Amino acid sequence: MKTFFLTAVLLLVHVPFANAQERPVYLAGGHLVDVIRGEVYEQVAVVIEDGKITDLFYDFPFNAARVPENASRVDVAGKYLIPGLTDMHLHTPTTVHGVEVDMEHFYRLLLKNGITTIRALAINGGASDQSAMSGLLKNKIAIDDGEMDGPNIIVSASGIIEQAPGFPSVKRTEIVKTPIEARDLVGEYAYRGAEWIKFYNFGDAEMVQSVIDESHRLGRKVWGHFAMLGAAEASRLGVDSLEHTVSLVQRALDYETSISMTDIGYYRLFRLWTDVNEEEVIKTLEVLVENGTPIIPTLAVQNIFVDREKLARDNAELFRYYQPEVYEALSAPAAEGVEEHTGGFDFAKYDPKMWGESIKVQARIIAKFVEMGGVVGAGSDFSIDIFPYGPGTSLHQELQTFVEGGQTPLQALRAATINAAKILGWENRFGSIEIGKQGDIVALNANPLVDIKNIRDIHTTVKSGEVFPVADLNQQLLGRSQ
Repeated sequence: MKTFFLTAVLLLVHVPFANAQERPVYLAGGHLVDVIRGEVYEQVAVVIEDGKITDLFYDFPFNAARVPENASRVDVAGKYLIPGLTDMHLHTPTTVHGVEVDMEHFYRLLLKNGITTIRALAINGGASDQSAMSGLLKNKIAIDDGEMDGPNIIVSASGIIEQAPGFPSVKRTEIVKTPIEARDLVGEYAYRGAEWIKFYNFGDAEMVQSVIDESHRLGRKVWGHFAMLGAAEASRLGVDSLEHTVSLVQRALDYETSISMTDIGYYRLFRLWTDVNEEEVIKTLEVLVENGTPIIPTLAVQNIFVDREKLARDNAELFRYYQPEVYEALSAPAAEGVEEHTGGFDFAKYDPKMWGESIKVQARIIAKFVEMGGVVGAGSDFSIDIFPYGPGTSLHQELQTFVEGGQTPLQALRAATINAAKILGWENRFGSIEIGKQGDIVALNANPLVDIKNIRDIHTTVKSGEVFPVADLNQQLLGRSQ
């Protein structure tokens, strides 16, 4: 109890994202990618002081006087500077198959891949775990205070709220039976330090409205699946972001298709997209556009059901830098992270090609949503127990899937930068490279607006003005001294 109380008090007095360098940082000669205007400005200098961007100017000799005398110079000549990337949907278990996760090692993997902000759900084994959330909050404070390397952390309540009439309670959810119970639970999570409250699948309008109203009253936001209620109604009630695509699909299926699968849960809905009535989906999307409700589609994670061997090949280089005992536990033949994470449903009985086609349909629909004026954020649904998915590369794959579905590289990049910041309510703090914003910047070796795959080719990550050359991160992750 004392530990919980101390954590709550620290959060009340804590100023987030305060990890700034003592010396100014001068990023010299990079090409600035403006995600708002879609322009690239060549040979731009960026000055960061006290963790914030204080100056932007063309990096020519006549502007040399604008560089602080005591600045630490970082040569990024010829590199492409983008805002730090945000993963809007990520899970942070602290143990995997009985092995304790070195959280700083995990966070450095994210920094290595350009992720400077995460919206995270602290869980262990898929279960509601208040101690896990307390640990995540402590990590957040340690990172912000410069005691640990890692991204900005936006904390979600680890207990997922839902009302499940007729269904048994499962370990990953907190069942509420009345709106009063729902409001009380929201209050408890908010008091414990949760910044976002997550709603799961089953809940009627009255219950969902009580969660949204109480969360907003307490200055929190609500994200969730809303598989039973549906996206249009959740949007009308004021939800702050819709996770996955499961809430979009039910109203667009004919009766025979909607009852053709017997699995209880929302996972079955992902692979039904090949059977949707797209005109009905568009009607739902119009409601979301009207209300400004964003979608975090999490398409890339579905590839674990399509071709796990390809995922393993794609992430082979990243696995070199994994915590050795975690990698050993995950890669052991007995490790079944996918099945464990998805509640034990037998996905092997579904045709992988069907899953692949479903992803393509979802990506195309999401591109249509963007064309309609909808807001899309990028979230990978990464959890370290979903193997061989990789932290950071999971978000890169999400952006690539967006482009394959019809979005431009700029639209995809916005989903992980300025759009994500707006969804979080932090658009005045990060999401673009502008004076006054936080010094979260990624230097790429090639232009991502030409090919979104260039998002993987990272030279340096800067988070709150702290510089993390990828070469140095690689050495740290491998355990070699500098």
